[in-house]
Amino acid sequence: MDIRKSMLFFISPLLFLVSCSSDDQAVKSDEKTYISPIQEKEIYEIKQPAKVNVSRGLILSNMNNSLNINEIEKGLMNLSVNHFSTKKFYMQEGQYLDKKIISQWLDRKSKEGFGLNPPIKKSTGDVLEDEKNNPKILSHILEQNFINKENGEIEGMSLAISLNEFYDIKVADDKGLIYTGQVKVDSNDDNVNDVEKYGKEITEIIIKDIRNNKKIPNVPIYVTLYQESNKNDIIPGIFLAETFIPEGEYKIDEWTDINIKNYTFPSDSLYSLDKDTYEKLLIFKEDIQEGFKHLNPKIIGKIRYKDGKLIDLKIDVNVPLINDTELIALLQLVGTRINTILFDYVPVTVRIIDQKKDVGIVIWDPTEKQIYATPI
Repeated sequence: MDIRKSMLFFISPLLFLVSCSSDDQAVKSDEKTYISPIQEKEIYEIKQPAKVNVSRGLILSNMNNSLNINEIEKGLMNLSVNHFSTKKFYMQEGQYLDKKIISQWLDRKSKEGFGLNPPIKKSTGDVLEDEKNNPKILSHILEQNFINKENGEIEGMSLAISLNEFYDIKVADDKGLIYTGQVKVDSNDDNVNDVEKYGKEITEIIIKDIRNNKKIPNVPIYVTLYQESNKNDIIPGIFLAETFIPEGEYKIDEWTDINIKNYTFPSDSLYSLDKDTYEKLLIFKEDIQEGFKHLNPKIIGKIRYKDGKLIDLKIDVNVPLINDTELIALLQLVGTRINTILFDYVPVTVRIIDQKKDVGIVIWDPTEKQIYATPI
């Protein structure tokens, strides 16, 4: 047994097992498993045998970075629980909106009426300039299905309509020369989010197309609008608004704003919003950096607020080339110092990262009022 496994119970009273892999499969160690109530709350069981999304792979080419992809996939599932009960329904990857359907929606609007992205209204003869003047807004549509556990029938569908805040341009002229650039979609200061406005307009068309497609079950549809962050940002984008269309309906009566925003630590925007939390994080950061000066740890926080209230706190501690003994010591220090940033109802996750690989994790579970720590 290696040093990491032999010291697990010295770190925490319970072994907390977690995986940060793309498949979200639990890592097994010593054949003991502890699943936090944070994980258990409102999590869908996946319909077995699991099916892949019929538009599999398209999201990778349509969305600008992995942060946005992870956020839209997990976020859509989390938002869907308000409409499709985790007790009543299995979740299944989308089985109806295939690559052909989605790609057709992503095209620029043609004279025949196809495509949901803005057409080139007045061509200048300069392909790059034309793209900048008429940015594409719709970037992807993610589908998730919900299967009744008793009868095995699909009885719900959720859609996340992904929209560009920044349009990344890659276009070729008639000679085959490639031009690249970027433009902000909403560049005016009229206090109206043109991205959100456009998303609401095209959602009406998307729902009508779905209802008119006899191959797609006539089930209730939950829709949310997602605005991607810039491709080089270290935080994901945001969900803007949501609506619910009952079975057989296609008209949208109203939209509800989703006021969930992400911040990074350190940042001026977080300091302006929540000075108290910022200063707690600063103390935590300085304690960890002081305790492990020789490793020069880099600490970045990812903080989430809903309606102005803190709801989630994640911290990445990057320590290149940390050895097993140092990892145990760091986990112990984090487990002790995490008390400075505890909030009664806010989960806190601290990831220890060595050269982009997760090697340890510390979690504050506000449900059980306990801290769990383990190497990975």
